Amino acid sequence: MGISSTLLKAAVSVAEKLSSEKAMLVIAGKSPEKLPVQFNPSEYKITERSSYTEKSRREKDEPVVNFSGRPMATMNVKLYFDCDDLTSLAGLASGAVAAITGGGEDKDITKTINKISALTIIDGESHQPTGVVFVWGAVMFSGFAENVGVTYTMFDKKGKPLRAIVDLTIAGYSGVLTEQKSPRMSPDRTKARTMTEDNNIWNMAQNEYGDVREWRRIADANGIMNPLDIPVGKVLRVPSINNS
Repeated sequence: MGISSTLLKAAVSVAEKLSSEKAMLVIAGKSPEKLPVQFNPSEYKITERSSYTEKSRREKDEPVVNFSGRPMATMNVKLYFDCDDLTSLAGLASGAVAAITGGGEDKDITKTINKISALTIIDGESHQPTGVVFVWGAVMFSGFAENVGVTYTMFDKKGKPLRAIVDLTIAGYSGVLTEQKSPRMSPDRTKARTMTEDNNIWNMAQNEYGDVREWRRIADANGIMNPLDIPVGKVLRVPSINNS
């Protein structure tokens, strides 16, 4: 599934300039929209994966295991939203009373929740999902919403939601990667490699640099935002370690 590279790149650029104290979602678009997270999350989980293929060998118990690429990582985070009356411990009790009695201001959090839920919808014009960036502190994770689960936990007397928990899973790429170099990373000149049906950018990085995590070096050199959307036959520039 492709991601609009230009729009997502613009959203990442906006995210890089944000304050690290407040968690934020930046929704990709012609004008990226900043969606503040009302409360900073207590935790988040980033899962990095690798794929392998097995081939049986005659008269051998152990199969041949080959690295076949690195799928997109996933980030899971729970986001908490309340009406404005409930943004402090002091207002919690009065907000709960207002919800029961119907007092207080007429507020609704569904507009914000709907913007997050809409991230799972394919855009009719681009036929691609809307990119999103989660940024907070040292972490920046960009990609698209794989899953959005919403649990509403408080309502006013008319049934209007006052509190919600959003369980958001983003499939994409973490902006924080440890740049550890392997002794095998010693190409001394820039090379050109053609993408084939049985190859991918992760295998290319493993073969050229000895480290699959160096796929970003190749992606950056070729202006690639989505490594899963590289056409077969495309000639990629593989930069040298020394000159990059």
